[in-house]
Amino acid sequence: MVSVLAAVLAAPAAAQTIPLQIDENQSYATLWMGRQTEVSPIVNVGVAQVGGNVTLGAPDPSTSALKFGLVPGGGGAELLAPDGTVRVSETAQIARYTVMSFQSEHARVRRDGHVEIAGLLTVTHVTREVVAKPWTWGYSGVSYDDPVSNTVTRPVTFVFVNPSVAAMAAHANGVADVLATATAEASDFPELVDDVLDAFWPIVALNEQCVAPPNAGDMRDYYGVLCDGKAITAKVPLNERHSFAVDYHGMREAVTTTHGPVTIVLHLKLAPPAPAPSGR
Repeated sequence: MVSVLAAVLAAPAAAQTIPLQIDENQSYATLWMGRQTEVSPIVNVGVAQVGGNVTLGAPDPSTSALKFGLVPGGGGAELLAPDGTVRVSETAQIARYTVMSFQSEHARVRRDGHVEIAGLLTVTHVTREVVAKPWTWGYSGVSYDDPVSNTVTRPVTFVFVNPSVAAMAAHANGVADVLATATAEASDFPELVDDVLDAFWPIVALNEQCVAPPNAGDMRDYYGVLCDGKAITAKVPLNERHSFAVDYHGMREAVTTTHGPVTIVLHLKLAPPAPAPSGR
């Protein structure tokens, strides 16, 4: 079956194997924990913003690749560089948060016709203790101690749920939606379980547009910028504790007693490849 699918992609009209940029304004990740059982139901414990690039291997699916950075939404999105990497030298205005980066190393076609991409997932957990200060007329907002971070890297395997091998050439030729998923067992990646749960995952706003209000010049009635977009949020009971970040989405922490593996689901919107320069 695999050989037949590979032959389909070997046609001359097949797309080139080139990296396609992940549109970070329209892409996001959902984080799940647990198993689909009565004892340990699978729950959505967080959402995040994603940037980077994807290579859809056509005509050779084994040349597929995936590179991405994953950061919390809201103010944490500033940690995502234009190329999709995570700015580890900067700190988000969030008390506790987790960022991830993935770099694929090799790919293969599974017997079910899906591409499996193995690589290294680097997870960094950052904590920042709030410094208590008495209120004064010169109060300028919350202050934090120096951040404390811990980083660990372990092998993880993602699978392209969509597109399958048979549809990969068509995806590589234009704007595409890619769905990829990876599951890490708690015994293989114990740090990931703790770092996902011990973090704030603000709402992710897709296609976010912010404008100043009509009364921006009158500070007596000023109430901040007006923002619009599609909100993606975790669908689990949430704490009302806030990290006092400068972030209109608010900081909400997942509350769950679910145990088990962590599943990362990438919902990616890819930009079309740049047109080739025309010859004179």
